[in-house]
Amino acid sequence: MTKNTSDDMPEKEVNRAAKILMQMAKTRTCTSFNLGESNKSTNLGERSEESRAINSPETIYPCSEEIRACFRREEALRYTQPNKAFSYTAVDGKKVVVAPLKKRGGKLFKRICHYDILKSNKPAFFTLHCLVRDAAARLPGGVGTRDDVCVLARDSQFIVEDISDSQLRKAVKGGLDRLHYEDDPCVKYEKERHRWTYLHGDRKVEDFEDDST
Repeated sequence: MTKNTSDDMPEKEVNRAAKILMQMAKTRTCTSFNLGESNKSTNLGERSEESRAINSPETIYPCSEEIRACFRREEALRYTQPNKAFSYTAVDGKKVVVAPLKKRGGKLFKRICHYDILKSNKPAFFTLHCLVRDAAARLPGGVGTRDDVCVLARDSQFIVEDISDSQLRKAVKGGLDRLHYEDDPCVKYEKERHRWTYLHGDRKVEDFEDDST
């Protein structure tokens, strides 16, 4: 019988966390949709489509401690190899990929870090852009408002817990705006509906292989 190595254990733990998230998504979520009783559906994907059709954006409520703990296991593993694409489990149980951190001159490119909202013991290359991109990727159906992104951003283990809502909104607004104008943007703003869409939801890890070299 072969023994598990220490390198194997974090990924196996994350896989277990992902399974927990997907199972929980079948029974309950940390989301509530602004739909009338006649429009409610038991299927999260159907409710997302209905909310889009009637121009009623989702409202995200804070996730349970169990869901937050599962996400933090994935988040910790993701930043052990920031130069590679990573697959998160969104709050609706679907797998969604985030791009590797960009490189400049063969090295990972550090952006403005916003130390006022991020913990001092965060990974070296974890920035506001990472925080916002990860939160946007976890939106149910890949769609939500800026406030939805703020709620999911608070799940991060690298954010200062006692920052005010206004501080976080300001930081997330700046992060979304910058991500929106990148060469390969991962988010897009729908002005008419006042909501953001995560654009990399249909991509796979392999699609970013050229970006990680």
